[in-house]
Amino acid sequence: MKKIRQWWNKLKGNRKLRCGAFSVLLSGMAVSICVLLVFVCDRIEKKHALTGDYSFNAATVQGEVSREVLHALEKDVHIYAVVPQQGENATLMKLLERYDAASEHITCSRESILKNPALLERFSDVIGDNKVSDDCLIVYCRETGRARVLDEDDYYVYSYDLQTGAFSEAGFTYEKSLTEAILYVSGDEMPTLQVLTGHGELTKADTAAMEQLLVSANYQVQWVSLNQNTLDAESPLMILSPYFDFSEQELNQLTAFAMAGGDFLIATQYSDPVNMENFNALLRMYGVESLPGLVVAEEEDKDSYYADTPVWLMPYMLETTATLPLIENAMDILLFPGARAFEMLDDLPNTLVQPVLETGKAYISSGYLKGLDDISMQPGDREGYFPVAVWTDKMFDDGTLSHALVLGNVDVLTDSWLHNNTHASAFLMQMIQSLQGKEAVQLDIVPRNAIREGLGLGNITPAIVAAVLLPLLILIGALLVLVPRKSR
Repeated sequence: MKKIRQWWNKLKGNRKLRCGAFSVLLSGMAVSICVLLVFVCDRIEKKHALTGDYSFNAATVQGEVSREVLHALEKDVHIYAVVPQQGENATLMKLLERYDAASEHITCSRESILKNPALLERFSDVIGDNKVSDDCLIVYCRETGRARVLDEDDYYVYSYDLQTGAFSEAGFTYEKSLTEAILYVSGDEMPTLQVLTGHGELTKADTAAMEQLLVSANYQVQWVSLNQNTLDAESPLMILSPYFDFSEQELNQLTAFAMAGGDFLIATQYSDPVNMENFNALLRMYGVESLPGLVVAEEEDKDSYYADTPVWLMPYMLETTATLPLIENAMDILLFPGARAFEMLDDLPNTLVQPVLETGKAYISSGYLKGLDDISMQPGDREGYFPVAVWTDKMFDDGTLSHALVLGNVDVLTDSWLHNNTHASAFLMQMIQSLQGKEAVQLDIVPRNAIREGLGLGNITPAIVAAVLLPLLILIGALLVLVPRKSR
């Protein structure tokens, strides 16, 4: 013990050692302070999302609309980022950090299906197992019990090149999709649309694009069966291309729904059966009767069809209360790739029947009805200008008012290509709003450009001016200082 004390005293008495130890201590303290400072700054940066986005499209920066939504948010919303094993979407993750920092009601977490398989089971009743992929977002509000899944299909806007016949990315919609999802899951009351099943109608796979569009506008889509569900007269009923007829009991249910003020959106294809007695009775109740056959445009009426294909109709939008907003905003370009026409019955009491979309000069092919490949006009084929969409206002004896929109094509509602390249999506939303009586939620958030614009003279002129003007100003300043000195 005595030797240890002596060694220690000798060690303390060594001046070089004392100075060296002090330097090491100072260096250690400096390093510790720097590490702590970096850690604290990193935490502050992540909490408040202080990192700037200086990219050409600023895809991770929130706009004013999103900031207003987040500021007004009152319910807690959690975002599960289900990330793939092979990397993650850096742009989306950075945007999530900014949403997390912008509102105390937004929280985010990274998840893995492999590490957390219970995540699928937890949301299976709300969103369905098949919607969760290995690279998606689950936006969930516990208070409302609503959830929405966003995947890569929700993040991009595509443009169609008519010359190449190919789609290309035109913009990113990360912010728009995410903000609309937050509004959807946290909203107090969401307008509902009912979609009928049980008669060979279109399936969920067939209507995926339509449902995505409706949900993005904060509508709830509820699939109903006449045998299992009670129809809600406050929510319009969509009947999409039924293949089997209604029973008498089902027709009575639909009639009771109408008499309670229920509204219909009915779409039928030219290839659907024409001998469905009770389905046709429902149409006649609204003053509409299907004309069997395929509508073919006359070749000389070039403006009424698309790309030298006279069965791809481009119907004319007529002015009605429902369509006036579309016409005023020049959003009246639609495409019907194959259509069924209708005849309007004008002799029904308390019923106003109006054509919404009408063909140019056309005929109804009897060759198609006979199973022939030839759709050219045959003797006896009916010619004229045919309505391919009809709007009906019907008042019952007790004063209850019911509306119906009947379409002769279903692709205009369900096809994503038509949504992106025509005004089909605007038409669908306007018709639904007219039936529902409630305005859709569609945020005015402009997609961020996917491709950097090339440099043109207008882009580089400020840089050229700065590059020339700055040295010139420095030279002038130098001359102003040096010339007087030289003259002395």
